[in-house]
Parts: sequence; C-alpha cells; structure tokens
Amino acid sequence: MSLAVQRPLTLVVAPAGFGKTMLLKSWAAQYPGPAVVRRIALDATSEHPPALLESVRDDLSRRDRTVLVLVVDCGDLTVTPQIGRSLQRLIHGSAGRVRVVLVTRSDPPLPLHLYRLAGTVSEIRAAELAFTPDETSALMRGHKLELTTSELAELHARTDGWPAALMFAAMNLTGKADPERVIREFRGDTGNVAAYLMTEVLDAQPPELREFLLRTCIVDEVRPALAEILTGQASAGRSLQFLSHGNSFIQPVPGTADGYSYQALFREFLRAQLLFEMPALAPALHRDAAAWFAQNGQPLQAIHHAVTAGEWQDAARYLVEYHEVAGLLVGRRRQQLTTLFDGFPDDLDGSEAAIISAARALAEFDVERCTSQLGRAIDLLDHQASARRHPAESAIRVLQAVCASLSECPESGLVPVLIAEADLRSASPAVAHLEPRLLVAGSKGRVLLQRGDFAAALAAFTEGIALAEENGARDALVDFLGMAALVEAAWGHLRRAGEVVAHAASVAEPGAELPQSAIVAEAWVHTDRGDLPSAEEMVQRAADTVPTHDARVLAAALALVRARLLRASGNLDGAAAELRAARDSYGAQGGWLGQALTIDEAKMLVAQHRPREAITEIEQSAGRDQVGSRLVLQRAAAEAGEPSPAHPLPDTERVVALETQVDGWLVQAAESIRTGDSGRSGLCLERALRLAAPEQLRRPFAEAPPALRTLLQPTGDLMRQHPWLRAPGPRGRDRTAGRWAVSRPELVVTAALTCKEQEVLEYLAELLTTEEIARTMYVSVNTVRSHVRSILRKLSASRRNEAVRRAWELGLLPSRPEA
Repeated sequence: MSLAVQRPLTLVVAPAGFGKTMLLKSWAAQYPGPAVVRRIALDATSEHPPALLESVRDDLSRRDRTVLVLVVDCGDLTVTPQIGRSLQRLIHGSAGRVRVVLVTRSDPPLPLHLYRLAGTVSEIRAAELAFTPDETSALMRGHKLELTTSELAELHARTDGWPAALMFAAMNLTGKADPERVIREFRGDTGNVAAYLMTEVLDAQPPELREFLLRTCIVDEVRPALAEILTGQASAGRSLQFLSHGNSFIQPVPGTADGYSYQALFREFLRAQLLFEMPALAPALHRDAAAWFAQNGQPLQAIHHAVTAGEWQDAARYLVEYHEVAGLLVGRRRQQLTTLFDGFPDDLDGSEAAIISAARALAEFDVERCTSQLGRAIDLLDHQASARRHPAESAIRVLQAVCASLSECPESGLVPVLIAEADLRSASPAVAHLEPRLLVAGSKGRVLLQRGDFAAALAAFTEGIALAEENGARDALVDFLGMAALVEAAWGHLRRAGEVVAHAASVAEPGAELPQSAIVAEAWVHTDRGDLPSAEEMVQRAADTVPTHDARVLAAALALVRARLLRASGNLDGAAAELRAARDSYGAQGGWLGQALTIDEAKMLVAQHRPREAITEIEQSAGRDQVGSRLVLQRAAAEAGEPSPAHPLPDTERVVALETQVDGWLVQAAESIRTGDSGRSGLCLERALRLAAPEQLRRPFAEAPPALRTLLQPTGDLMRQHPWLRAPGPRGRDRTAGRWAVSRPELVVTAALTCKEQEVLEYLAELLTTEEIARTMYVSVNTVRSHVRSILRKLSASRRNEAVRRAWELGLLPSRPEA
C-alpha cells in the first residue's frame, strides 16, 4: 500500500465486505510518512462532496511543500461525474502534492485508460483483497477453529475468499461438532450472508440493474444473447460489462469471449430472492433459458432448465434429439442425467417420453418394462414429424440392442445388436455420440461371450476400451477391461487375464473397488490355477460389488467358479446344487455360457458315479454338439463301462477354450489307458501338459478321469517333470490333483511374462543365440536383448541358463529335456 500511494491515484475497488475501509485504517495507522494522511468519508449524507474536495485543494495551497495522501472513502456512494471532475482537478492541479486514494465499490467516472497508459495509477481490486487459502486458514485459527485441509479447501471454494463470508462462516462454525457438514450447508440464501447481501449489495443497485441481476441469476453462466432474452434488454451485453467492472460479484468466465458468472453465494442469494419477489416469473425464465440452450447446442443445460421449469416433455425431447439417451446408462454424464430425470413421470404422452421411460427401466435392469415402453414409442412414432423420427429411431435401436444382450437367447440376441451397430456406423460424425457406441460395444461383447465366440467378444470389448480411453470415460473403461479379462480367462489366457485385471486396477478411481467383472475374472484365474484361497476371497468380494448390465452373465460365471471351488473341497452335492440354481436363473438355451453350466453339472454327475444321468443331461441340452458336451459323454461312457461314442481328436483351434482342449487330450489319454494303448495315452497326456503349462492351467488335471490319477500322483515321474502342477495351498503346502504334497521351496516370479517374452524364453531354452532369435522373430537384436533383460528381472535370474532352469521349475516351459 505504501508503494501504491507514491502514484497520483490509487484505486481500491471491491464489493461490500472485502475489507477496504479496514485496510486503509490499518495502513494509515502504520504509515511512517513523510506525507500527511487525511481521510474524507463521502456518503449519502454528505452535503456537497465536490465542494469538500475543492476545500482540500484550497487548504493545501496555503501550506508550503506539504505532500498529502488524501483517502476518499466513498462507502456505498456511487461516484458521480461531478465528483470525478473534482478529483481530476485535485490530482492535476496540485503539482504532485496530492495523492488520492479512492475507495469505492465500482469504477469511478475517470479516464482510467489514460492513467494506466501514463503509469500514474495503482489498482487494488477484489482479487487482491480476497483471502488466499493460507490467509483463510490463519483466520480460522484466529477464531480457535482447527479445520482439516479438505475442509479449508471447501470453505475457500464456497466463499472465493470473500472476507465477510469467511467471517460469517467462522461464526457458524464456532461450537459445532461437525465442521464438514456446516461448511457444506453454508449458503448465500439464508442467515447473515443473505441479510448482508440484501442490504449492502442488492438494495444498493439501481432498480433496472437490480431486476437485471434477478432475471439473469437462474443460469450458471450468463452470455449477452441469453441475457437479452431473459431481461428483454437489447443492451444486456453492456450491462454485463458494467456490472463486471463494478465488481458486483460478477466476473468474466476464463476462456470465454463473453461469458460471465456470479459468485456462488451471491447466485444462491439472488435465486432465493427471485422466488420470493417474483415466484411466477421463475418458471418462464427457465423455459426461455432451456429454449436458448437447446438452439445453441447445449442439451444438458437445456434439459436442466426444462426440468426446473417442470417441462418434462421438452426435457425428454432435448435428450432424444441430441442423442443423449444412452447417457442415462453409461458415460461421464450418467449420474448427472440420472439425477435430472429422477422425478420423470412415466405416464407422459409422446414417443420421446416413452423412450426416456424405457431407458430408465433399463437402468433398473427391468428388461420387460423397457421392452414394453419401446413398443409404445414405436407405435407413437407413426404420428410424429419426420424431422424428429431419426434420433428417436436411433435411440430405440440402441436400447433394443441392450435388451437383446440381456435376453435368455444369445443366439438371436446378436441381430438387434448388429442392426444398432450398423446404424451408428452410418451416422454422421456430428451425431456419432460416445455413449450409444459404448452401449452397443458392451452389448455386442456380452452376446458374443455368451455364444462362446471369444475372439469376436474380445474385439468388441477392445473397441469399447479404445472408445472409453479416448474420451476419458473412466468408469466405462474399467468395466470394459473387466469384461475383456473375463473373456481372456474363459478362453484360457490366464496370464493375459491377470494383466488386464491389473490394468483395470491401475486406471480405476483411487480407492474405488474393481468392477464385478474384473473380480470374477480374477477368481476364475485363481480357480483354474488351483489357488483356492485366493479364488474364495475373490468370490466373497464379488458379492459386494455394484451390479451392472453384465450382472446376468457375471452371475453365471461366478456360479461356475463357486461350483468348481465346492468340487475342489469335496462338496460335490453342493457344487451340483449351485450349478442347477444358476442354470435355472440364467435360463439361456444354447450358447457357450449356458452350456458350460450344463457341462459342469454333468461332470459332477459322472464324479458321483451317476453316468446315465449325465448322459441324459447332455443329450437333452441345446448345446449337445459342442466339443465340451461330447467330452462329457465320453467320460460318462467310460464310467458306465460302455464303448466310447465316436469322437474326433480334440479341436485345437483358438476358438475352443484352452480348458476344453486340455480336457479333450485328458479324456483321450484315459480312453487309451482303458483300451490298453499305453503309448498313445502318454502322448495324449504330454500334449495336455504342453498346452496347459504356459498358463499354469491346473484344474483339468485335478478333475482328470480316474484312469489318470495314478500318473498324477505327487511322487510320480510326471510330477517331477512338470513341477508347475503343484498349486500353492494353505500354510505354504503344495496341492496336486486334489492331494497335499511335500512342501517345495517357493520360486517367485515378480511379474508375468508378456507374450513376446514367453516366445524369447522358449528360444533361449532351445539354445538359440540373440542374433538367431532376432532373425526368427523378425525383430532387431536390441529388441531381443531388451526382452532378455526383462525375463532375467522377472525370474530373479542373473544368467540365461538360470532363467531357463527357473522357467522349467515354474512350468513356464512345456517340459524339461532329459539329460
């Protein structure tokens, strides 16, 4: 301040409650000179302010070489042009002997641009007078209030550092046991803050500006064109500029050319005052604002104001016309839209209203009600203008795709999904919104997973991952990653499934629980690898997660995991009951997932020595021709002592799950033992082991046919050649094929190998040089060296041969060659 008063003019301009007068009094009390400080208070009771200023100049002329700092405190008085001219004469006619400090709530009628150009003015405004976060903390401590960092941040954000509001907040907080709640409920439309704003701010405005403030406060961001509609004033833009320069709690919005916003507490006060003074006007203003936002391509704001005005038909129309219906189900705006339409009446007429009701039903997983509302919307479309038909039809197709993916018939559910996908792909970029594409990608992946088309399902979920990642839709991204992990796990890519789950955990909100899909995928991996305690922990976590549209698929997958855990613990009856209940609830006929429940139940029947029932179960199922079903028939025939039905060698194509491929070779090995072909049984068993080793897939061996159990004894040669079959169990013991084995030293892999690293590891085991590996893989030598370094680190090895030895011991390589 002492530096500022060295210039001819110092402006201290800020709204009421920013401590302007207190600042000047404090400064004057400590000012050491050499100038003399004099304070003049001007207000409505002052007889003739210009004459008072002239008297100062006359008095100064009678003094020799005295420099005067004249503090002119205008209080709530508006500086008139006459006062401005007197100030001008005082500054320019004193030969530098008068330095004026003008304290006011709005810019004075002075040529400030000339003062700024000449460098003869210092300006202290609301931004400089507002409290910083540190000053806010000090003020609270001065009132013996110890607030947390988050509470101080919230309080500072609510008040924008306005000193008067902070003082009122301190009064409210004194003696309160829950400061967080007090700060959250601290508002501008009640109590001391409202009274202060009424007397010191609103009532001090001229009538036309007062009404301008009340009419424009309904929007969060005011623009000149919108203000003209709300106020009926053609000069609304100039009014906004004037109010902004006058610091009346309205400031330009950063990053916009003509946007303005009110301070939060002031906006709350104005809105409450509008409802008190002109309650009938508020709905009309909101209707006008909704129409303006809709015409200017801002649907969310249009919907908000339409809902506030009670115009539900308009709100529904805006949501459909701007292709935002899918936002009720997925995406970053889902919570906001759900809250806006929370009170939506389901009995409204019109196709758009029916579509909104359908989407809200789908958000509650009520497929039947959604389908009914979609039928009503289709019937109403016949009476609708053609210009409004396309967005409505597009929304209907997307919702039909989601309903189809939740139906009990995955075979027929793909058609509506493909229709919706084709419709979205043909849409122009202007209407190709993110949320419908996310919904369709999820629906497609869900249907294809149920059908057992793992490659196509993974491609659909991968597309959803890319869309969500590109557009910052974190919740959708984590959900898609979870479903992709489940596809990988069911396909048998256990390592890759673990990597995808880890990726989902890394991108999720800090402290947030993983989606159920990721937890079920992890439980599936642990179960297939024989880590039963970890699998059981995941099953318990999955029960506490928030349901999504994948809930039906995940319930079936989780039932498979639970049943397999029950079987591993010896509870075959409990496992069979779990599967029967899941099959009845899932209800789907055909497809891979529904048949997987049937296949596992039939396996339980075979394990319980009830082969006839198992055969009946499979033969009566819709998926009786699937590879897994035919393998169960072979198991049942062997258990019944009957000739095995004709069955080709297991399909090793990638579309068949790894578990099924391994199980096929195990069934063939058991059949060869039964027919006395020991040589072929060994080949089949070795083939099963080679397939399972890279993923450490242990469960099929624990559930292997009885004829193979002798070969899989913990002390047998096969187990010594394939030590990876030993699964970790409680208290550090190893578990092999359902039996406890002698403890072995634990070998730790610090991280899973990538596919490329696994390939390099296999070439290292074949004693290829770095150059030979590079030529074989069509990569550079440096790339191979990078992979080798990563392999050594992950296997905690210092040399290549040590890494290969550890890989054999961990089962990361198919088998160890005899010396």
